[in-house]
Amino acid sequence: MDVKSSRRRRGTNLTIDPILVSESKAAGLNLSKIAEEAIRTALRRKQQEQWLKENAEAIAANNRRIEERGMFNEDLRTF
Repeated sequence: MDVKSSRRRRGTNLTIDPILVSESKAAGLNLSKIAEEAIRTALRRKQQEQWLKENAEAIAANNRRIEERGMFNEDLRTF
């Protein structure tokens, strides 16, 4: 069990289409787990977007350097 799974859970209210709730329960799906995984995925995506935004200038500078001078290990490549 990972650290995130062993933490205490906190109850919250979500507004979800009642048909989805009924069909999900009938299918034996765990809505809390699905919601948690979806939120975790969305948060990870948002953090990645933020990181890319914060580092865009450095990434662009590195790409320009590679275009101008090539990769630092060009002479070691065998392909």
